[in-house]
Amino acid sequence: MWQGARLVASGADPYDEAVWRVATGGLHPDPAGGLTVSSCPGRYGYPLWTALVMFPYGVLPLPAAAIAWMGVSLLSVAIGSAALWRAVGGARNGLALFVTLVVTAQPLWLLIIYGQITGVMLGLVGLFALFLSRMRDVPAGIAFSFLVLKPQIAGAFGPVVFLRSFRDRPIFALASLVTFGALAVVSLVASPGWPLEWLGELGGRRLRVAGLLPTAWGLSADLFGTQLLAPLFIVALLVGVALIVRRVPGHLGFAAVVLPISLFASPYAWSYDQLVLIFPWALCIAAASRATGPTRAGLFIATALVGAILPWCLYGIAFARGLETLNALIPALTALLVAAAIRLDPDPPA
Repeated sequence: MWQGARLVASGADPYDEAVWRVATGGLHPDPAGGLTVSSCPGRYGYPLWTALVMFPYGVLPLPAAAIAWMGVSLLSVAIGSAALWRAVGGARNGLALFVTLVVTAQPLWLLIIYGQITGVMLGLVGLFALFLSRMRDVPAGIAFSFLVLKPQIAGAFGPVVFLRSFRDRPIFALASLVTFGALAVVSLVASPGWPLEWLGELGGRRLRVAGLLPTAWGLSADLFGTQLLAPLFIVALLVGVALIVRRVPGHLGFAAVVLPISLFASPYAWSYDQLVLIFPWALCIAAASRATGPTRAGLFIATALVGAILPWCLYGIAFARGLETLNALIPALTALLVAAAIRLDPDPPA
């Protein structure tokens, strides 16, 4: 991410394969303490607007940029988590579990190790949810549109939530559309040809590894030797969610259901991208804190299993197998769990 911003800051083209190879070639420090080759071969894998937003880091030397970036990332995790807890109406009796889930989340520790953009994405998701729940449609739309900084996160989530809000939250829809348009226009002015170059990278090298990733596509390839069954997996998840909750009341609950489905359906997403699932997990814990009897205990236990325990178990298995495709179960189970939480919630979010 720093290299993409640095190349833009210097006037170079991050989608030029020769330029990118020179910038990222050679060996780099590995989190385990050794040296390794670049994990992003080929060309810059993000949209140009991401490099433009990252511009301030690109003009800094790497050590200073890394320190500043991790500070912003961890602050974003804190802000996003707090905003989500307020957005879902979390009560004091569920706060301890929510905080424990956040600080022990497997994707959070991958953020600390690898410095991915997922912390910033969690901050944006949290602000989007909080503003949406408070009927502050303009800032909600702005935060929502900035999720395109990482298209794997926006994925189907962005278009589906936008279309759902278009009729009864027109100000939110307009604010998100204007923000996205501004990002697109500035990027096209900076480099008119970048969309084709970026899509060429996505449709080539990046798409060829989809069968190795923790999504429906990787799970299909792992279990059946082909990615062709992934659409059936996605449809099965949609049917499962629909059977649990026929109609999701309110925009906040709808967004919490769509987000894990979108991650499961994305052809290109890693387990560290699942940090944004803190959103639906927060809603599940809040619903459990409002429930009583077996329902309350069941939701608390199920959320702890899906959000805290199972991701680490599957990630440990991934080291033994050399493949983390089984982590695709986390967004799939999260979608089913949050649908159940919404159905059982005596006071679901608006």
